[in-house]
Amino acid sequence: MSEIEETKQISRRQFLKNAGIVVGGTAVGSSFILAACKGDASEVTKTVTVTSATATFKCPYDGQEFDTFAALQAHVEEKHQEGDAVTITKFVSPYDGKEFDTLEALKAHLDANFVSAESAPGIVSFVVNGKPVTLKVEDYWTLDFILRDRLALYGTKNGCGVGQCGACTVLIDGVPTFSCLTLGIECGGKTIETIEGLSNGTNLSPLQQKFVDKEAFQCGFCTPGFIMAAKALLAENPNPTVDEVREAVSGHICTCHNFKNTITTIAGGV
Repeated sequence: MSEIEETKQISRRQFLKNAGIVVGGTAVGSSFILAACKGDASEVTKTVTVTSATATFKCPYDGQEFDTFAALQAHVEEKHQEGDAVTITKFVSPYDGKEFDTLEALKAHLDANFVSAESAPGIVSFVVNGKPVTLKVEDYWTLDFILRDRLALYGTKNGCGVGQCGACTVLIDGVPTFSCLTLGIECGGKTIETIEGLSNGTNLSPLQQKFVDKEAFQCGFCTPGFIMAAKALLAENPNPTVDEVREAVSGHICTCHNFKNTITTIAGGV
């Protein structure tokens, strides 16, 4: 009996980390990956710090919002002195949602983990759901990791991690893309839309509402990916046939096997 070697699938992000590849520029060419696989002696040593534009800092005393940490700090120092009777909650980092008891702790966290566009080399800027974001990333971080673990946009689901299920689909410049296979540094100058960008607060978009009305989901884990793919399709073809929908979502898997409701819901548009 021939011996069968056990294999294990890993995500592209983990593969790049394990391979020790450090890249520069705005994209990773396949030659870098092939070189790592073949044991090429050449090394890529240039590093990149990835940043983008702005976020909102919220005063925990009165809820006012500010575009910069400096503006928040000035407001707190002017309006809310020590011993203020107002009950304080937490100072929240707008980039990753972490909470801190003091302004000093928040500033230390920002200085250690996030950089300004003016001071960072190798700047890469992108927009998520209409808002520019500022963050420092590792070169091997995938877009789905950035969206979920750094921007707290949990609507984008991490399913297989290898581009086979479609649950992580987002729109990049209007094109449905597997975010688990897309590196953050490949998104320079791009416009990214996630499932959170479709609704207006608690008001669902017509497409989302149709998914609810037609029961086009069961557990819902795969639903964000289906909806983002459907939005891209309907932007080009507002009244697709069932066969056209099947082709558009052919890269998506629903483990609940609710394909019929999902396909018929997208067909005909909204």
